[in-house]
Amino acid sequence: MPFALLGLQHERTRAERDAAAERRGQGLMRELQALQLALLSGGPDPASLARVALLSEGEAGADPVLQEIIAAISLRARVELALHASPSCGQSREIASRPWTWPE
Repeated sequence: MPFALLGLQHERTRAERDAAAERRGQGLMRELQALQLALLSGGPDPASLARVALLSEGEAGADPVLQEIIAAISLRARVELALHASPSCGQSREIASRPWTWPE
């Protein structure tokens, strides 16, 4: 019985889960903005990438709408991490910057 009570004490309410997810989402957006600024001024900072990686996983909240928003932000973060972890990152950016034309 004491273990059941201990488990109940650690269970977070919906409001607490939503608040944690909102803080995570806001932190992730700040880190993505910092990463964007770093890219404009030369390259990603490894510490910033580590913070993005840390924040890309975690509480998604109890509210279904908040869960969707957090999932979209987290997906964007994972895409950025994949882009900057790739050895051919420079080449893929060069190809992506070329104008697209219809094949002949």
